[in-house]
Amino acid sequence: MIEHGSDVTLTVTTPVGTSFRCASKFIGAHSDHRILLEMPRISESDLKDFYQEGFWLIVRAISQRGEGGVVQFRSQLLHIIDEPVSMLVLSIPQSMTITNLRKEARYEVNLGAMLEVGERRVRCEVRDMSKSGCRFILPALSKHLTIGEPVTLVVQFETGKGRSFPALSGPICNVQKSNHYNGYGIKFDELGTSNAKELLSLLKFDGTKFKLRA
Repeated sequence: MIEHGSDVTLTVTTPVGTSFRCASKFIGAHSDHRILLEMPRISESDLKDFYQEGFWLIVRAISQRGEGGVVQFRSQLLHIIDEPVSMLVLSIPQSMTITNLRKEARYEVNLGAMLEVGERRVRCEVRDMSKSGCRFILPALSKHLTIGEPVTLVVQFETGKGRSFPALSGPICNVQKSNHYNGYGIKFDELGTSNAKELLSLLKFDGTKFKLRA
């Protein structure tokens, strides 16, 4: 439910009832039923007072999958690792709550596409889609796009000898930057919305992501 590198909020309540909240990042899940988080960037005194092995934490994160939502669960701090990389090791929760954020489902995909911005054309990758918008990524060193800038995406079928699909068009509505790539969200215009419905009808689920039918 939570992507690697996502921001998480940690709330710790000590045995005497004192609460402390801070931010961290989700590293991933260990095969030994453990959750790995980056060490929060807090003072040594706060770390000593509020982060002790055995304490329970409330973890909140944003899930981008499906209809999207706020994921919240209660987990126990099992280990604090200092070397060679500082991190927190938490228990896997038995249950969690999800509060939906989106009005419609968003489908996780991995589609090659050609981005057209004015006269410029560059390859990109569409990572998720809904009926009204999508998210695509570009290399971190590529030229940046700005919110409100109109763009067009032409999804291409990798094994179809250059076969392409109706264009997905609309303005940039959000920007997400990381060390490895830049992510952009598009809110489809009227033509883009119509074409997105056609493209979504051609997708099939392979057990992990949605892919185009051969």
